[in-house]
Formats: sequence, structure tokens, C-alpha cells
Amino acid sequence: MKSLKCFAGDFENFKLDRGPFEFRHTMADHPALTIESISKILQELPKDKVMFSKGLNDLGVNFDDALDNDTKKLDLNEIIETIRTSNCYIAARNLELHPSFKELYGDLLADISELLKLNKTGNKVLEPMIWLFIASPNAITPFHFDRSSNFIFQIRGSKELAVFPPRVEEIISAKDTETYLERASVLPPWREELDRFAHKFNFKAGEAVHIPFVSGHYVKNGPEDISITMSIFFHSNETMKWTSAMKLNNRLRRFGLKPKAVGNSPLVDRLKAGLFPAVDGMFIVAKKILTLFF
Repeated sequence: MKSLKCFAGDFENFKLDRGPFEFRHTMADHPALTIESISKILQELPKDKVMFSKGLNDLGVNFDDALDNDTKKLDLNEIIETIRTSNCYIAARNLELHPSFKELYGDLLADISELLKLNKTGNKVLEPMIWLFIASPNAITPFHFDRSSNFIFQIRGSKELAVFPPRVEEIISAKDTETYLERASVLPPWREELDRFAHKFNFKAGEAVHIPFVSGHYVKNGPEDISITMSIFFHSNETMKWTSAMKLNNRLRRFGLKPKAVGNSPLVDRLKAGLFPAVDGMFIVAKKILTLFF
């Protein structure tokens, strides 16, 4: 394996998108990731790239809605100034667009591309996006899952990250996963009994965790300091195929069918992924026709 710039230590590459795992990274002292630099960068990003919330202390809250609703009510300057004591949470996306992240972004893409090649799941990173998360001590990120794969890097502070195995019907049903991938905002409800499935990682600056594609997770930040975390969300050829197959399943369910969940048969998954563009095109045409006549 080629020498990696951002990833360090033991790396369980065979687990990529099969299960969560912990490793080390080299970015904790990067100049763009100090709280002083981040405060400046957040002010320079377009307003629609920065979201925040206050008083998140319930794992069952809809995380998407909480960020969307509170962003309209809270002041970013005030949150940054009081972040140590205000139980607030800041999320910023598309940091790769800022000049301060240009070199780091390139290094991350090169590293992940190398890992995908080794894992035979692609030759380059698809649809990558850098997010930053800044949270008060003891702040909670409610239970949710994402529409892509994720490497999460702890830069400052500490946290407990609970990650659940991907594509387990008892945790998040295939139907809920497929619906959410089609951009529905409804997330499955948190239930305390699910915690028995969790892999829990207690990690600090210099440590990182891989969250597989569509794996449920939640975060409890440590009590001693604010938490700064950087994540890179991305797809591989494999997860893009799974996404298309899951979206096709969602369309089939609209007609009362009960398709098999993605992950049971690689051959069927490839077939579904190949069919999805044509089916999607038919839906678009049908929608336009309905708009004209009804």
C-alpha cells in the first residue's frame, strides 16, 4: 500500500462499508482546524452551508429537522462566543470549497482512493464532501443515518460514538433506508433496546472512526472541552450501486411489490442498479404528464 498522508496506524480496510472500525489520523494539528481558524471560515462560507442547533439532549429528536429549524432562530456569532457553555451544535458542509481546505481535501481524496483500490470497490472517490461539527461539552447528536459512507476524525475534545451494523432490519428497516435515500426527511425512531447492537467508540483528538454506508449512529460529546470533528462523506462504485438499487426498491414498493433488500445478492443488486436510470426516467416523464393534465 502507498504511504497515506491523513490516515495512520492499523487500518482494517476489509471492513470498509461492512462494519465500523477505529484508526488514527494525522490532522489534529492542521492550521485550518483550530477553533480560531474555524470561526473565521464559518463567517466566510455561504449562509446555506452552516447550520446550528441548541439544547440537543434527546437521542430521539429528528436531527435534520432540529438543525433546519434552529438555524433560522439562532445567531452564529453568539453560538461561537458561548460554545463552551451553551449546549450548542454547529454543522458546516462543503468545507472543500474554502481555500484553507484545498490541500487537505486533495490529500484525503488521494488516501481514500488508494483504500478503495485496495478494497476493489472503485478507483476514485465519488461525490465527496467535507463537513465540520463543533459542539459544546456533553452535547448530543441524535440517532440518525447518512446517505453515504463516512470517515469521522476527532480534532479536539472527545466523544462517545455509537455505530450500528449496516443493513440490519431490526435496527433500520430496508423500507426506511430506501425511503430516506429518496430524500424523505422521516428518520426511523430511536428505541432504547437498539443500544444492544451498538459498537461504542470512545475517541479523542488524533483518533477516527469509519461509519459504513447507511449505518445508524449517535454521538455523546465528552464533558471536558468543546468537540471539533471533521468528516468526509463519500461514495464508492459499490455504494453508488447500492444507492441506485435501494432507490429502485423504493419505486417498486409504491406499486405494492415487496422487493428483496439490497445486500442479499450482488447479481440482483447490479441488475437493479442498472435498471434504475430507466425507471427513474419513466417516473420523471409521468410526473410531467400529470402536471400538464391535472
